[in-house]
Amino acid sequence: YPRCYYDIVPVLNSTDNRGRLETKKKTVMICDDEQDVLLFFKLALESKYNVILVSSGEDCIDKYIAEKNRCNEIHLILLDYRLGSMHGDSVARKIKEHNGTKIILISAYDLDDKLIKELEDGDYIAKYVEKPIHTNRLVELVAEITS
Repeated sequence: YPRCYYDIVPVLNSTDNRGRLETKKKTVMICDDEQDVLLFFKLALESKYNVILVSSGEDCIDKYIAEKNRCNEIHLILLDYRLGSMHGDSVARKIKEHNGTKIILISAYDLDDKLIKELEDGDYIAKYVEKPIHTNRLVELVAEITS
């Protein structure tokens, strides 16, 4: 991977005519195979975060690697568990192989407690959350994990 320097230089907030400086927005990748979920999460987060949307496990891994190679840090991935041809735990393991990032694993299905504990203990995921998730809770979780 290239040598990257994240968040070193604050960027000028173009909306503030007093010239206050703020650090650039953190980036959250959302991976879900349901378009309505992608849109819901995006709408909830885009005012405070750069948002990248992907709809499969393979796209998530590929996009994560591509962004990392461009020195674009992804601070958090919101990762659905059931993604068609791939499960979220496999995606989380692959992301960790590439010096990973924080991941919140989300599922509408009951996942085995042993699997969740293994993923948390192995530092593959930061948190597991069951769907449905309310907007306020989502925003709180993202802020907590990215801070």
